[in-house]
Amino acid sequence: MHTYFEELPNELILHIFSTYFDGVQLYKSFFGLNSRYDHLIKSINNIHLRLEYQDDDKSLYLFSTKVISVYIGQKHRSINFIPLLINVRSVTLVDPTIIQIINLLDIGKNLEHASIIWSNPYLINSMSARSFYELIFSASSCESLRSCRLYLPKSHSLYLEPKHCTLLLLCSIYVQLSIPSVDFRRIIRLCPNLIRLEIEIIDDTDSNEEKIIVLSHYQHVNIRRFHIYNLLSLDIFDILMGYIPNIENIYISMKFPSHPIDVFEQLSSIINRIEHLKEFHFHFTTDFWNLGQHQLETIKQMNPFFSNILIQNDDDEIIFIS
Repeated sequence: MHTYFEELPNELILHIFSTYFDGVQLYKSFFGLNSRYDHLIKSINNIHLRLEYQDDDKSLYLFSTKVISVYIGQKHRSINFIPLLINVRSVTLVDPTIIQIINLLDIGKNLEHASIIWSNPYLINSMSARSFYELIFSASSCESLRSCRLYLPKSHSLYLEPKHCTLLLLCSIYVQLSIPSVDFRRIIRLCPNLIRLEIEIIDDTDSNEEKIIVLSHYQHVNIRRFHIYNLLSLDIFDILMGYIPNIENIYISMKFPSHPIDVFEQLSSIINRIEHLKEFHFHFTTDFWNLGQHQLETIKQMNPFFSNILIQNDDDEIIFIS
């Protein structure tokens, strides 16, 4: 016996609409088909919009006051709708323009999550990135921000940092850095209640600036989870650990600068000094091929956190995963 979609009860159709479709899909696929579907769609209160193209805007005027999260794709450049999103709580922008970011100021105070994503982290619009940074750390906006993702460009200056702005509700942040020497300190100072901190280092080979982080004496006692991607050296990691003393969960990705045995010995020495560490995970790559089974067993016995290492071969690299 077959059951057609239109024979389902309203409660089930409403659940399907609100769970498996965003606002744009609902508008293009179901709105206008019949009065029943129109009534059910209009009754949904929490709408997620994924705006990929300009013609997606038609759904905005139907759902504008009910949108709680919006994803604005790389090919979508409209801004007229932004002031209509009076109840939006989450915004994600892909390769945004400065105009798009500036217009977010109209709804900035209500945002709980703000994210900027670059399709190519090495071809970033620095002016847009700096404008987003100013928006996030503006003393007059984003008062409700709980999590965000941003990039700090090399060109941003110290004067852009608000002197008296702290984001007290912010508990999670993902930051892409090209020069981490000052930015790490800035983030943890402006976000005193962070619990989760993720850093991705964009390695700029053209930069002559130092890569080692040198901080004044400061500790952030609330951070429990720390992820660092594209780590340049374990010296950086060692210094950072001194500023987050209560860390419990760590994830590292990096390419080994030397033989795996040497790297794991240094790493073991560092994590042995982390008092509250409960979980340690990593994704390491190396070009060294002279690692035998005996050496692998030696690495596993160095530290309890290394005991479950998995090794994969990918082209000309060896990948260590835990």
